[in-house]
Amino acid sequence: RWKELLQAWKLWLTLENSGSVARDHLASERTFLAYARTSLTIASTGVALVQLFTLSAATNKHMERFARPLGALMIIIGLFTLAVGVVRYFMVQDALIRGVYPVARISTTALSFVMLSLVIVVFVIIL
Repeated sequence: RWKELLQAWKLWLTLENSGSVARDHLASERTFLAYARTSLTIASTGVALVQLFTLSAATNKHMERFARPLGALMIIIGLFTLAVGVVRYFMVQDALIRGVYPVARISTTALSFVMLSLVIVVFVIIL
C-alpha cells in the first residue's frame, strides 16, 4: 500500500537504465547532497558567528547587538538553501525523465549574491 502511495506522489520511480539514465540521476542526487551540505555549513556558520560576536563583546560592545540577528539570518539562509536544493532536485528529476535538463541560473545567482552580501556585512561589522 505504501509503495502505491509513493508512486502516486512520484516519489518512487523505476527507470530503465539505458544510456546515461542512472549516471544522470545519481549526479542529480549528488548535487542535492551538495545543497544539503552547503545549507548545513551556512547554518553552522550562523551559530559560530553568534558565538564569535558574543565572545568579542567583552572588548567591543557594539558587536553584541549584531550577533543574534546575523546568526538567525544565516540559519534562515541555510534553510532557504536546503529548500532550493529540494525543489531543484525534483525539478531536475522530472526534467531528466522527460529527456531535458533545466539550467540553474536564477537560484545560483541569487544564493551567490546573498552570501556575498552577508560576507561584506560581517566584515563591515568586524572592521
